[in-house]
Amino acid sequence: MINTILSIEGMHCASCASRIEKQLNLVPGVHFASVNLASNKAYIQTEDHQTDLPALEQAVHEAGYAAHRYISNEHAHKAYDEHETRFGWRLILGGFLALPLLAHHVFMNSALFQFSPWIQLCFAAPLYFVVGWPFHQSTLKLLLKHQVSMDTLISLGTSVAFFGSLPALWGWRVDLYFDATGIILFLVTLGRFLENRSKQRVNRALEQLVNLAPRTAHVRKDTHQIDLPVEMVGIGDQLCIRPGESIPVDGEVLEGKGFVDESFLTGESTPVEKRPGRPLFAGTINGTTTLIMRAESIGADTALSRMIRLVEEAQGSKAPVQKMADNVAAIFVPVVLLLAAATLWGWLIWGKVPLTDAFQHVVAVLVIACPCALGLSTPIAVMAGVGLAAQKSILIRRAEVLEKTRKIDVLVFDKTGTLTEGRPRLMDVMITGDYSEEQLLRYAGALEMGTNHPLAAAILKEVMVLDLILPKTEKVIEAPGAGVQGWVEGRLVAIGTKGYIESLDGVVASAQVRSNVEAYRQGGQTVSLMAIDQKIAAIFVMEDALRAESKEVVTRLKKLGLQVHLLTGDGEVVARRVADRVGADEVKSNVLPEGKVQYIKELQSRGLKVAMVGDGYNDAAALTTADLGIAMGSGTDVAKEAGDIVLVQGDLLKVVEAIQISRATFNIIWQNLFWAFSYNLLALPLAIFTQISPSLAAGAMALSSLTVVLNTLRLFGKKF
Repeated sequence: MINTILSIEGMHCASCASRIEKQLNLVPGVHFASVNLASNKAYIQTEDHQTDLPALEQAVHEAGYAAHRYISNEHAHKAYDEHETRFGWRLILGGFLALPLLAHHVFMNSALFQFSPWIQLCFAAPLYFVVGWPFHQSTLKLLLKHQVSMDTLISLGTSVAFFGSLPALWGWRVDLYFDATGIILFLVTLGRFLENRSKQRVNRALEQLVNLAPRTAHVRKDTHQIDLPVEMVGIGDQLCIRPGESIPVDGEVLEGKGFVDESFLTGESTPVEKRPGRPLFAGTINGTTTLIMRAESIGADTALSRMIRLVEEAQGSKAPVQKMADNVAAIFVPVVLLLAAATLWGWLIWGKVPLTDAFQHVVAVLVIACPCALGLSTPIAVMAGVGLAAQKSILIRRAEVLEKTRKIDVLVFDKTGTLTEGRPRLMDVMITGDYSEEQLLRYAGALEMGTNHPLAAAILKEVMVLDLILPKTEKVIEAPGAGVQGWVEGRLVAIGTKGYIESLDGVVASAQVRSNVEAYRQGGQTVSLMAIDQKIAAIFVMEDALRAESKEVVTRLKKLGLQVHLLTGDGEVVARRVADRVGADEVKSNVLPEGKVQYIKELQSRGLKVAMVGDGYNDAAALTTADLGIAMGSGTDVAKEAGDIVLVQGDLLKVVEAIQISRATFNIIWQNLFWAFSYNLLALPLAIFTQISPSLAAGAMALSSLTVVLNTLRLFGKKF
């Protein structure tokens, strides 16, 4: 599958988004298309090499809008600026012209504001033809394609009011609605302007990620150095990174030695030492020395770009609850047009009122019913929630996660690398055979080189400290989460858990070995056994410190109404000791990766919704099986994580923040939808059956959209 993001121009309401989405889904080769009103983007998934960009752009054009490939958030920022310019000067002009009309409307009994029809026309005509031009232009384009949108309602309503007032200029006895025309267009333009400003505020979180990478790079060319745009850097280019500068692309150090701040990617507050051969990542900040690097990943392939892409895709995805709003919005405008026609007919036939009075009801219906708030309710909240989470180094990968989080009953934690630091230290090597400690470490290090298990890292760290030369291995077989065996220097060597070692053919642990293992476990330490040629040769004793924040995290999760369970491959004594220290409700020990999956399925069979928190490696299957997977991962390999939520910094407190942000965002969505539906359900009958002013209708419509946007912005003021 190929993922493409398009920037959409001219989209103003939910019916616009629905129409574009429908048109894109009709393009051959398109597997899935989603259009986000709040971000003005279309997210499209196509079959490999079957759909080209022009076909997608043409589909959007046929729907009545313009589109081009979205390249970076800079283009989105430019689009916001263009939108602000387009409506900004019209807003100033509209305010200058609408103010006298508003005074006439409010103080019509005062002689000071008694304007003749011709004076009212002088104010209203520029408002209608200049300030209102974006709405009329959009309406004309869509009518040529036999389509309607929210702009159709605004344009039609103000046109009825404006042209219906013209006969009064020649003495006809009709009511004047020039003031209503001007006030409506001014208020709607003001609403669009403020809405655009609010969208920019919501999108600022993504801008902060984009701005981490510099725009230029210092590229070495033979004997000199030139500054080039980052887009022109090629793989293999040598770059000079000066002190204090952001690193422009991913690569490795060629020359120099120093420290780099990688906190935004890894959460490690301490700068990381860099020397020749060490990796560098785009967006991280160089310390106080100059580094020379070779570019290895550029453009969309850098770790930073992958993070940005994940955030953009998540902001463009739709929560299941949005389907209801989309379905309503898709038919709303045609229904309103029918209601407006019925209103006109009803007041003329049954209300027996003059045509001008009936027109007032029609204008009010057309203006007040615009479904702006309904269309914005969900997408702007999703953008805000996902963006806020990204600011806190929490990647929410799909909008549906926001809804899932609300239903979670149980949070299951892996122990190693999650509740503990995941960096066990080798405390002791108890030798039970005829081998030296150095030889045992060489054999163990050789086997563990290809594994990701934290206990392997403890052994390899000791090997590095002693600067041991590792022998070659052959026929290595790994049992994930249990152990590994293979041939080393002509000997069959195995290292792993007590259960794994004893399951091997011909290996039997003596009573003394079992007693020693049990003694270490009683002390809360973890052990690995090593067998050489089917005989126990050593006991490796390791200890993994509990994270300082683990107990606080469990306590806060319980306050949120969640059960907390602990799963681990360690023995019962170690597992129970950790569970007691953090306050877990339940604990299960001696669990292999497949056992974790089974445990989650058992909880789900009881009707419980389960979230799994793991390190994203041995826990990948469990993360996928759970209703919600939360992966503790680093930003450098974030795209490979199996979780629905990825904690980029690996900070356990982020688990609580992720759940709180998700729940708060979903609550905002429901509040927005409640307001949007309530507004339309109350406003339409008022416009149809009562003498509501068209100007008041315009103010109510603009206020409904602003209410949704401002309610969403409350997310950024919450403390998590």
